[in-house]
Amino acid sequence: MAGPYSSTLLGSLTAPVKRKAFFSFNFDDVIRVNVVRNAWKITHPDNAMMRSFYDSSLWESKKLEGDPAVKKLIRDGVCYTSAVCVLVGSETWQRRWVKYEIARAIVDERGLLAVHLNSIRHHQTLTTHTRGYNPLSILGVGKVQDGFLNPARYYLFENTRVFSPATGQYVYAWRRYTDYTDPVKKPRWLNDCAPGQVVLLSTNAIEYDWIAGEGHKNIGAWIDFAAQQAGR
Repeated sequence: MAGPYSSTLLGSLTAPVKRKAFFSFNFDDVIRVNVVRNAWKITHPDNAMMRSFYDSSLWESKKLEGDPAVKKLIRDGVCYTSAVCVLVGSETWQRRWVKYEIARAIVDERGLLAVHLNSIRHHQTLTTHTRGYNPLSILGVGKVQDGFLNPARYYLFENTRVFSPATGQYVYAWRRYTDYTDPVKKPRWLNDCAPGQVVLLSTNAIEYDWIAGEGHKNIGAWIDFAAQQAGR
């Protein structure tokens, strides 16, 4: 595959269209996140149409009672967008609701991409930080087929820490994702797999670096490409 910043990849886009994006992030990274949000608000040099976004602050800033209220607000936010853009800091991969926002991209057949933020200098220390772990490597789509003659179904899986009685230790293993348990449609951009196997979302969803990839110029093209991959 061509590199994420190559002219071949970005040149494969169709005519630009107005996009709405959902930005998923850990609220502790909000200062760096604002760099992205502010860039997204302005017009792209090659596209006169304005953009708009929904993001995690929809629910982070509200006093919500119970998991169903958070899930509903995230569902409502993602449903108005073409792609979910995960803004990756140091601990983003550990956040439950970031994972749910990623899951909604699969359930609702939206585009999906990851953008690393830790190359942006911290507003207080003026230094960068080590790149965070990609949350798209935590979730995957698995194929389940009960019997040769039965149709295969796809489900969301999470690589989670579980206790192994055999070793008496905690290990990471793929388990059905508990915050969404219904079958899903395999994304058109994601590789297929054999029954009983799981394909990580990071296998085909592209990850970028904000500074190395000149995100202030290319964020629109990145999101356009992810949306088009999903058929949006």
